[in-house]
Amino acid sequence: MDKWCEIFKAGTHTDSEGRVKTWSEGDLDNIVKKYDPAKHESPVVIGHPKDNAPAFGWVESLRRQGTSLLAKFRQVVPQFAEAVKQGLYKKRSISLYPDGTLRHVGFLGAQPPAIKGLADFSFSDEGKESPFNYEENYIQEENSMTIEELQVQLKAEQAKNNQLQQENDKLQSSFAEASKASRKREIETLVDKMIAEGRMLPTWKANGIVDFMNALADKTEVYEFAEGQKLSLSKWFTDFISSFSENELLKQFVVKAEARPANFAEDTKLAEMIAGSVNEKEVK
Repeated sequence: MDKWCEIFKAGTHTDSEGRVKTWSEGDLDNIVKKYDPAKHESPVVIGHPKDNAPAFGWVESLRRQGTSLLAKFRQVVPQFAEAVKQGLYKKRSISLYPDGTLRHVGFLGAQPPAIKGLADFSFSDEGKESPFNYEENYIQEENSMTIEELQVQLKAEQAKNNQLQQENDKLQSSFAEASKASRKREIETLVDKMIAEGRMLPTWKANGIVDFMNALADKTEVYEFAEGQKLSLSKWFTDFISSFSENELLKQFVVKAEARPANFAEDTKLAEMIAGSVNEKEVK
């Protein structure tokens, strides 16, 4: 893995046994200088197991960047890398031998690290003295999770995530359907209002203008019209028909439409009347 991971920071920290120590940038440089994979290759573990096992990867190299100690890993177990990617082990903590040599890098789940502020990362040899384990200051149970157990845990978490995703998809689908139904009702209300005001022929609704406008609303593309407007087709068309002026003849026709079924031929004749194609005597 070419990605560098932040594992420790300079500052004053308290280890798992309550010992307070201030670590300078020079101390971080010393940890980097002492690290020799040929003599002791530090493992990547879960928590802080006493025997440094099982190893889910290995620390290839260390470097300091400002006040941070960074590590690069190699031979990371794919299942473990996937677990980190899923967010099961977002935090890190380190264990150091008394001489400052890196013992291991522990990835933590629900257990919070003692070194706060390390950025999330997505992917035993025992001395005479106790090593510095920079985790929370409480008694920690030994972590003996095997690769098989990790696979089971990862599978369970994945199943849970899949279930949540399915539930979310259902909610999104229900919301989309409800939104579409609400939008159609709004369009129908607008059309009815325009018919009542004499700005639209009743047969427009009968011939499907509500469904037409609803279909336009499904298109999310934005179009640039000749006048320089950048609007969706739905917005442009709604604005266009909303600009129609009231017409007294159309209002009279609405009354007639209530008394008998709509007649396309008569609607056409009425449109011709409005356009001035026939004179008032012919209408009478």
